[in-house]
Amino acid sequence: MRPLIYIMTPVLILTILLASRFVTWDAIKGMDRQAQLHVQEGTASLRSWKLPQAIKAFTRAIEIEPRYAEAYVKRGLAYYRSAQYDAAIADYTQTLKLKRYQADAYASRGNAYQSLGDMQRAIEDYSASLKRRRSSHVIQKRAETYFKKGDVQKALADYDDLIRRKPTAMAYYGRGNVYLQLAIRGSENRLKLALADLDQAIALEPSFASAYISRAQVHRQFGDHTLASRDTRQVNRLLIEALDKQMIQALTTQMLINYINAL
Repeated sequence: MRPLIYIMTPVLILTILLASRFVTWDAIKGMDRQAQLHVQEGTASLRSWKLPQAIKAFTRAIEIEPRYAEAYVKRGLAYYRSAQYDAAIADYTQTLKLKRYQADAYASRGNAYQSLGDMQRAIEDYSASLKRRRSSHVIQKRAETYFKKGDVQKALADYDDLIRRKPTAMAYYGRGNVYLQLAIRGSENRLKLALADLDQAIALEPSFASAYISRAQVHRQFGDHTLASRDTRQVNRLLIEALDKQMIQALTTQMLINYINAL
């Protein structure tokens, strides 16, 4: 499954982590026992992506305890995963009003705003989250949002910070794309920097299909169509391998189900 992780820009990296970040401060403070059970049920459903069940469970908890911040922030994540972004924003906003889980709530609300195309509010929320807790994931998301907004210099500053503190394939890939965009706009000296960063991203993660796609663009800018074609072929190989693995896993799962049913 590793190739699949890098085929598309990971939109949900941060949100997947958030489900396990929230400690049960509300339970410690003596929330109603039945409300706590509903939150536990909702959390289990959220982890297994049973989103309608999770939303119902968190809603029941909130009906019992209207100031149950953990229920709001987790229901917000369930709404976000369901692409109900306005509802997610409302729950994250309520969490912030309760002055709980602020770093996570701001970051999560930023994700929802970004999904709605409101890049400015997303950036403001990512920045608010970073004031409360430094997070490489949030810096990565803010850098991506700056880039989408067209503010390449601020995106570059965030990627520089990431690479200085914690160099990752995603950070090099992001900065490489910024340099590529600057090169396309006329800054030819940035093209070599783009190539160096994308080379580094691929060195760190050889199955990073998106990095090969961007590097192929760089080679085309240099006029080297042979290397561009080589990278394009590598992307095709990674896609085929990923699809084959998915099919094998699906077949294995079905065979196990058939075996169990035959018992």
